[in-house]
Amino acid sequence: MSAPVSSIAVPAPSPSWFKRLGPGLLIVALLTAGAMALQSTKLFSTIVPMSSLILAILLGLVVGNVVRLPDSTHEGIRFAAKRILRLAIVFLGFKLSFGQVIAIGPQALVTIVIASTATILFTPLLGRLMGIPMPRSILIGSGVSICGAAAVAAVAGAIDSEEEDAAFAISVITLYGTVYIFLYPALRLLFGIPDLFYAMWSGSSIHEVAQVAAATAVVSDHFRGLAATVKMIRVLFIVPLTLILPLIPIKLTAKEKGASDDRKGFKASIPWFAILFFVMVVVNSFAPLSGGLRSGLINFDNWVMTAAMAGLGLDIRFRALVKVGPKAALLGAFSSIFLSGASALLVYLFIK
Repeated sequence: MSAPVSSIAVPAPSPSWFKRLGPGLLIVALLTAGAMALQSTKLFSTIVPMSSLILAILLGLVVGNVVRLPDSTHEGIRFAAKRILRLAIVFLGFKLSFGQVIAIGPQALVTIVIASTATILFTPLLGRLMGIPMPRSILIGSGVSICGAAAVAAVAGAIDSEEEDAAFAISVITLYGTVYIFLYPALRLLFGIPDLFYAMWSGSSIHEVAQVAAATAVVSDHFRGLAATVKMIRVLFIVPLTLILPLIPIKLTAKEKGASDDRKGFKASIPWFAILFFVMVVVNSFAPLSGGLRSGLINFDNWVMTAAMAGLGLDIRFRALVKVGPKAALLGAFSSIFLSGASALLVYLFIK
């Protein structure tokens, strides 16, 4: 006699992709649309310029800490903060070409290489002396020296750091980059800085692309374009940094990671998204896509990167950021000042 149907153990079907990720991705999509809408307003596009990336992570931080989100949203939010982010880094390559590197001239390129490399080395060393965990110091140095939030996100994926470290690094970079929006024009007016020097200095030392555009609004379109090009060249540092960092056997102390953490160092693997990012730069340099397709991909990347930042913000809790303390904020200030001073000195020597 066959067993009753009710007694037969039938394995429950695994939840579908949409059921697992849909709720979280829906919230991410709403915040992404909100960030893009806010960025298009006069307040955030002209008066206090902020990229949609920064607005998205701020919206995510507010919503994630004020609203109690259902558990069903967590997997989709983390998918955006990690997987979608890596896709966005890949498409970022369509904004760059080797022609841009050649066009800015050897002096500008040497300035970028020396100043950015020195800052990347200086920040973790100073962070170690200040008792700041190595991953957090590296993320702050990377964001300051390369391209703000995008660099922090890329390096965070490469070294497998904690979300709190990435969120705090982005917050620090946003703070000091915003200060530079107003400080640089004031210094230009006070000291009568020539436009060429000002453009080179701004592009090689201010953190975010939007912040560079805002700070250089006081010069002509030609020099604004020069500053933007110099800034975008710094983005190329994502490739060597994300390829090299995971291979360095940096030992983390018990104080940094906690005595119960058995993690001894960074994960030694080459991030695929950094390699594909470089491939996209090569394609854009030697087999450029049509203007409409390229513009569409760049616009797509902006949306995808904004979504990743929204996911990152949603996944962070304010109480975790409060634990970071003022030391990391001070490290961000020292790192920003170091890059600004090194860039100014190099630009002065080359122009002179």
